Amino acid sequence: MIAQSTSWLPLTVVAVMAALAYWLNQLASQPLPADDAAFRHTPDLIVENFVATAFDPQGYPRYALAAAKMVYYTDDETTELTAPRFQIQSVQAPTIRAESARGFVSTQGEHVHLLDRVRVSRAATAEVPELVLTTVYLQITPEAQIMRTDKPVELRQGDSRLTANSLVFDAKARSLDLRGNVRGIYATR
Repeated sequence: MIAQSTSWLPLTVVAVMAALAYWLNQLASQPLPADDAAFRHTPDLIVENFVATAFDPQGYPRYALAAAKMVYYTDDETTELTAPRFQIQSVQAPTIRAESARGFVSTQGEHVHLLDRVRVSRAATAEVPELVLTTVYLQITPEAQIMRTDKPVELRQGDSRLTANSLVFDAKARSLDLRGNVRGIYATR
């Protein structure tokens, strides 16, 4: 009787091992529970009617960014803006204001991108009328004081009008670079 039960022992061990292998195979073939935290694009921070102002070393406002709504996403470190307004202020030059329907701030915060119905204006002075620039996209680099677009742009000042396919405005160098199919009408006073 002992000899008969020992012959079943290896067969039982093999059967248990086969059942365990089948169970592990079934477990491995099942999809893992989705941990979609890395794929979710949910806001981490929402601010309404905000204004952020940067000051120069003497304490004067240099530029300000405002928006009806700002939404910050941690997953890709993007900041989306609704109805953004950007203003460059200077004691020596007229104020420059830029606004659009929407925009975003680059990951490191060095660029402000304005999108859809972009309008930039430089206040009028006693000598020159208001200057208005319109386009669909504008990148502003506040620290370098540069505005640029690679989209069609139109500039109006009084009865004068210029159009181009791209623009770079450097406030520090006080230069305006228009490129691509530049056309214009210059009206004398």
